[in-house]
Amino acid sequence: MGETVQQDKRSSGFWHTVPGLITAVAALLTALGGFLGVLVQTGVLRFGGEDGSGTGPSGAAATGDAERSVRPGGTAPAAPGPTPLAADPVPWERATADLVRRDGTTTRVKAPTVGLSCDTETLTFENGQRVALETVRSIRFDAVYLDSASADGVVTLLDGRELTDPIDTWNCPVTGQNELGSVQVELEDIRRIDFHR
Repeated sequence: MGETVQQDKRSSGFWHTVPGLITAVAALLTALGGFLGVLVQTGVLRFGGEDGSGTGPSGAAATGDAERSVRPGGTAPAAPGPTPLAADPVPWERATADLVRRDGTTTRVKAPTVGLSCDTETLTFENGQRVALETVRSIRFDAVYLDSASADGVVTLLDGRELTDPIDTWNCPVTGQNELGSVQVELEDIRRIDFHR
């Protein structure tokens, strides 16, 4: 009988006990999390939208517009988001930009003609930082302050970085050119600018 008890002790090692099973499951979850982390960092797997506001897998990214206007019929207007950066981006001279108004209407213009802060080449922040519009993927305007000539929002660069410092606007309207002529959108009416490269 002593031999049976000793044989039972040998066959029920640590991994066959409840703490052992919990440890094994935790190790598997940790390994899976690490593997997913590597896939996300290398770009094989993406979470969130290109503008960083999404919460699901890349195919189901949210647009991030909490204040979408609703038309009288009860439907929200479709507002295009920024285009993902292709492997060979369109040269800046041929790129386009969508000027999206708060009412949901959109006007497409030539990207090099987009003017913001009375300038068609750079975007200036209140902290003194200047960014070339050529390096910007999208600009989202959350609030415009005409009394201080600034705007709060998120500027997403082509490399995915987001800048959230207040933008100097100098109370200049957003301007651009398309095949029909010039376009001007007042600051208080602009919601987003999406550059398509």
